Amino acid sequence: MLRGLVSLLVLASVLLLAAALLLRVPQLRDSLPEPALAYLKEKGILDAVGAGEGVEAPVRPATDELSDTSVGLVAVGSIAAGAGNQPVAIDDVITGYSTRSAGAVPAEITTIRPILGCLLTQPMAGSVIGHATAGESRMPLGMMTYNDLHLAAAVQDYVDAYRKLGPAAQITVTGPTYDTYDVVVNETAAPVYLVLENRSGNRIWNIHAADGVRIERVILLGGDQAGVANLDDVVPVEVILSSGLADCDIVPAYAPTAGQMADADPAEGSQPMPAADIERALSLAESYDVWFRDSFGVRAGESRVGYDVGTISAIGPIPSGEAPKAVWTSVKGAKLRTTRDQFLDIEGQVAPGQDFAARVVAIATKFAFGDLGLLRQGGDF
Repeated sequence: MLRGLVSLLVLASVLLLAAALLLRVPQLRDSLPEPALAYLKEKGILDAVGAGEGVEAPVRPATDELSDTSVGLVAVGSIAAGAGNQPVAIDDVITGYSTRSAGAVPAEITTIRPILGCLLTQPMAGSVIGHATAGESRMPLGMMTYNDLHLAAAVQDYVDAYRKLGPAAQITVTGPTYDTYDVVVNETAAPVYLVLENRSGNRIWNIHAADGVRIERVILLGGDQAGVANLDDVVPVEVILSSGLADCDIVPAYAPTAGQMADADPAEGSQPMPAADIERALSLAESYDVWFRDSFGVRAGESRVGYDVGTISAIGPIPSGEAPKAVWTSVKGAKLRTTRDQFLDIEGQVAPGQDFAARVVAIATKFAFGDLGLLRQGGDF
């Protein structure tokens, strides 16, 4: 059995490497054997490098595209991740959508805590599993949460910058803000069990449900801190943050894309991902798939809806005809449930001298014996 698994991983790595080469040299497509082409088409890898002869590529506006890059899949323009992780037009799945999140703060915040242990409540029979993933959204909120370790690191950065630039410099001090990511749910045929998976940082999942949608439960996986906005109060939320996943020996992982394997422009000195790294990545992805299937009844790689850089995932079919469509709602003024760290700063609601930046400057000043000018003397801080 072990030999069979190793053989499968080796075969997969060879085929995925072929996909990476196709990304660089599309003409190599004709030289691949039919079984390899069939595998790449089945897995959707061939679509990432362009349609072959006789295959029509989907037509999208020039400003809207899904790019396969060294950091993974990147959504550009009005692109949402849809069923099968295929790109769909945002306007087709939600109305009134906006990515203007900067400075937005909720009207009400309830603190929730991660679960104890590693066992999550499993979905009910007949429920639809909605699995959204989020990498980088670039949509910060007007709130942050942090602890003494974050302050210590920021103080060191501030001191280093002060010593280099001097007192006349405008040194920007930023802390670990919450980013938001939108999830639209248009599935009305059955209750929806949402699994929302974040890669890192602090994430608020802004949920938009169409009329008739029944959300059974929300599971938040990964990240430093995580929360939900615009979710009905009666819907239970369970959380396992990145630290908890590590304690449970759970490593969220997915097979690398062709762009990740080919890396960036070779002219910049980049090299393709070594075969050994691809095999390891595939092995981790397989292990995560098994855990995900045992926990939720579907495999992570097959159910994933979300890109490495993007703003919105769509769960359920694209509404058509008289089918209801979700309406976008801002985090501003919403009810929010979230985990939090030692300190929580909300823009416009922090006492003078108590926000992250003020704390950093105050700590640096204290260690400089009340005179930041002493930092110009050099030496270790």
